[in-house]
Amino acid sequence: MGLIIGNRGLQGSPNLPYLQDTVLAGSDTYLGYVFLDRSNTPVVPTSIKIELDDLTNSIAMDNGPNTLNSAGATTNFYIYPAFSSGGNPPWQLQLTAALMQMTYPYQGSQICKLTLVWTGVDSVLGNAFIGRFENIIELVATPTVSGSL
Repeated sequence: MGLIIGNRGLQGSPNLPYLQDTVLAGSDTYLGYVFLDRSNTPVVPTSIKIELDDLTNSIAMDNGPNTLNSAGATTNFYIYPAFSSGGNPPWQLQLTAALMQMTYPYQGSQICKLTLVWTGVDSVLGNAFIGRFENIIELVATPTVSGSL
């Protein structure tokens, strides 16, 4: 069917159950998340695990899954605030340029999947539950004549 540009529903294609982004290789990427329970009430996650995989070449890009620190942290691959900072504005996850590298530089692009699995406590019953976000990222190479820049 090929790449669909614009509104998928108006073109007769199904809506995707995940977010899809296109990112230049070697650039920082920012993803915003809002953690909601079943009544759409913002909750603070009790734990978050993330993993970034290169689906094109079947390779884990960050040696994940990685458990994030609830107080926030800056690592080689991820920069993020404390879990309690979510809601409005959304909780912001930064994927660093060091992480967003092509597995094989001679490929024009690769499809990556970021999986974020989080646990929270329901505001109505107080029960723990698990939420899951998946982002599909097309990582696009930026070729130059010299091969480096």
